[in-house]
Amino acid sequence: MSVSTSAIDVGELDCLPPPEHPLFALPARISPHRARLERLILDWADAFELLETPRQRERLAGTRLGELVARAFPFVRADRLEPLAGWFTWAFVIDDWYDGPGGAATHGHERALAQVLAALPVDGCHTGEYDAGLVRQLAAVWRLLAAPQSVSWRLRFIDDMAGFMESFAYEAINRRSRHVPKVLPYAQLRRQSGGITPCLRLLEYAAGLEVPGVIQRSDPFRRMFDHTADVVVWVNDVLSLRKELAIGEVSNGVLAVAAERRCDLQTAIDAVYRRVAEDIAAFHCAERELTDMCADWRGLADADRRAVRVCVEGMKSWMRGNLDWSLRSERYVQADTVRLCTSPRLLSAE
Repeated sequence: MSVSTSAIDVGELDCLPPPEHPLFALPARISPHRARLERLILDWADAFELLETPRQRERLAGTRLGELVARAFPFVRADRLEPLAGWFTWAFVIDDWYDGPGGAATHGHERALAQVLAALPVDGCHTGEYDAGLVRQLAAVWRLLAAPQSVSWRLRFIDDMAGFMESFAYEAINRRSRHVPKVLPYAQLRRQSGGITPCLRLLEYAAGLEVPGVIQRSDPFRRMFDHTADVVVWVNDVLSLRKELAIGEVSNGVLAVAAERRCDLQTAIDAVYRRVAEDIAAFHCAERELTDMCADWRGLADADRRAVRVCVEGMKSWMRGNLDWSLRSERYVQADTVRLCTSPRLLSAE
C-alpha cells in the first residue's frame, strides 16, 4: 500500500488537536528537575561520544529531552534522574541511528539486537566489555536502572526492550520498499517501535515503587497500559509528520490512515485525533474498573496501592506531557533532516 505526498503543502496542515479534545483535560505537570535533566542528557552523550558534530549536539539540546522526562515523570525522585536521563539519551540516539545508517537495510540487525540484549543481563551484572558506543552507554545505564529493581520488573523491561529493537527491522523493510502498512498491523508494530512500553515501565523506577505482578497482569491495567502507549505514539505520528515527510519516512500512522481510507492527509489527521480520543475514553473506563478491583482485592499493602496510584497518574502525565513537549521541541517544530547519529560504528563497531 502506498500514498502519494508529492502534491502536499505540509505547511497548510493543521496538526494540533482541536481545543475540546480530551488530551487537554488530562493534568499538565512538570518536575522541578527539568534543567538538571537537560544537563545530564548532554553529559551522557558527551561521556560516551554519541554525537559527532556541534550541530548534532545543538539538535539534542533543542530537542528539550529533559523537558519530556520532566513532564512524563513529574514525581521523579532526585536520586533517579541520572539513569532516566541516560536511558532517554540512548533511546533517541538509537532511534535516529535507525533513521540514518541503519534505516535502509536489515543486514546485521540480528547482531545489533543481540548486542543490546547482552547489555541487559537480568541480574544487572556485566562480565564483558562492549565495543560499540551505544551498547557501552546502555550497559552503563542498565547497571544503575537494574540495581534497585526486582527480577520481575527487569524481565518486563527487557522484554519491552526486545520488542523495541525487533521493530526496527520491520520498519527498515517498509522503508526500503516504500510500503505504507495497513492500519491494524501498523498500530501493533508502532506500540513497540515507539519505545513507549519501556518508557512506561520506568514510571515505577522513577517513583521508587513497583506495581504488584497480580495488578500488572490484570485486564484493566493492561488495557490502560496499551491505551496510554497508543495515545503517545499516535499523537507523536501527527506532530512528527512534517519531519518524517522531509526525510521520506513511510511508517507513520497518518500515512497509514490516509492510504487505507484513500483520503487526504488533513482528513487522516482528524481521524487519528478521533482515535486518540477513543483511546483516552477507554483508558478512563479501565481506570474505574481498576479502582474497583483494587478496592476489593485483599492483601494489597499500602505501598502497593500507592504504586498503582502513581503509575496511573504517570500514564496520564505521559499522554499529556508528550503533547506539550512535542509542541516545544525542535525535533518536531523544525522539519530539518539533521539526525543525532550518523556513524555506523556507533552500533555496529565495525
